[in-house]
Amino acid sequence: MIRKVILIGACEDVDEILSQKGYTVEHVEQKSVLDVLKKEGVEAVIIDMDDTAKPNVVISGIRHLYPGLWITAISHVSDDKQISFALKAGASNYIAKPIHEKNLAISEEQQAVAVLDSAVTMQASSAISDDSKKIFPTRFYNAFFVTEYGKLETLRAERYNKNFSVILITIEGFHHLKKKLEKNELLDFLKELIKAMMEALRDCDVIGMLEDKRLVAILPETDYFGSCISVRKLKKAVERLTTKGEPYASIIFSNVSYPRDGNGYGELHGAAEQRIKEQKDGVWHTLELEDKSFWEIISALLEGKDYKAKDIASFDLGKGLDIPIFFLDRLQEMVLQEVMREPRKKGFLYIGARKISPNLPILKAMDTIGATATKIFVIGEGEEGRWNLANVTPLYLTDPRLLETFFIFFLREDLSYAVVGRERWGEQYSCFHTVDPYLIEGLISKLQIDYSLQEQV
Repeated sequence: MIRKVILIGACEDVDEILSQKGYTVEHVEQKSVLDVLKKEGVEAVIIDMDDTAKPNVVISGIRHLYPGLWITAISHVSDDKQISFALKAGASNYIAKPIHEKNLAISEEQQAVAVLDSAVTMQASSAISDDSKKIFPTRFYNAFFVTEYGKLETLRAERYNKNFSVILITIEGFHHLKKKLEKNELLDFLKELIKAMMEALRDCDVIGMLEDKRLVAILPETDYFGSCISVRKLKKAVERLTTKGEPYASIIFSNVSYPRDGNGYGELHGAAEQRIKEQKDGVWHTLELEDKSFWEIISALLEGKDYKAKDIASFDLGKGLDIPIFFLDRLQEMVLQEVMREPRKKGFLYIGARKISPNLPILKAMDTIGATATKIFVIGEGEEGRWNLANVTPLYLTDPRLLETFFIFFLREDLSYAVVGRERWGEQYSCFHTVDPYLIEGLISKLQIDYSLQEQV
């Protein structure tokens, strides 16, 4: 495979260095660079800022059209102000002249450097630091660049009235280890993790490493619900790395969006940090539900043990109690009313109806709510009929546990609610309900995984 790099300006000594590394190098006039990028596959652009008119404008223009392209700025000037301007414009890195082989690295192998804090012991709790270096050449940046890019994305979103989202990824630690991990083992894990995440994200998304075991991704023109979908993709992409073999990593994802969660990149980052804390304190992580199957989680939550009644509560329902059994049916109606009240807001609604038939009252009610951005799924036993409802997707599943369990999982960009009831005997039910969005998202994910429903969303 031919690897091509185009040069803008004099770029002294660059030709020889890159040719020796196996690159095809071409000098391109400043006015022609965008035309060349349109027609040919280019791995990187190197721009000599000392020999280019308005170099930051050129960098910005390339970055806007080709978000994932590696751009190196070189110059005799090494002051912080010029470096900052170049990185803000969109440069991937900045190299002060003279240029030599060691500081001109644009390939994956050359950029694979240690990002582990050598001052900390190489154990499961080892801190992963940014150290202002790169691991991958495209779309993976250092903390400084990601922060400046986030500020730039805020200005762009303000100007064009657009959304954008930020995903904070925290590596909590490594579990079930039988031995200390060597530095190269941790680095290999980190490289695989980053590679999997980059493949799950779009080319226009930017991902980088922060200090203290954290990565961050910036998603241009993405609303909150879109960022939730991206988090699902990221979790799926890293599933192999976090559930099998060693090291077994615990990773928490936190997503926020502009302007929903903050008026600037700093506020968004703070909101994401707060949500990381909420998840750590929540039921999903404190009860270690990630390692359990869907029905194991349901059973654990119905027992009502080992969790605080803050965002989740257990209760009984049925004979001899003040609340009649049709209360469960009423909950279905109330959730549908909420969907009707805000039909443009995106979300997921899963209803466990036990048995599905065209005469099911809840299905008839759904047929009257009109178009909605909330995706509605009804789950239960039954035979597929020739009936069709525009607002609902029936999911026919044969499982005796579904016949004794009632549930509602409602997750929308602005609210969340879930209730589960399991029949004990007669018309008596043990139940729990919750407004914890992380628990509800986890329940939906487990339901999808255990019943192979991923393709439904």
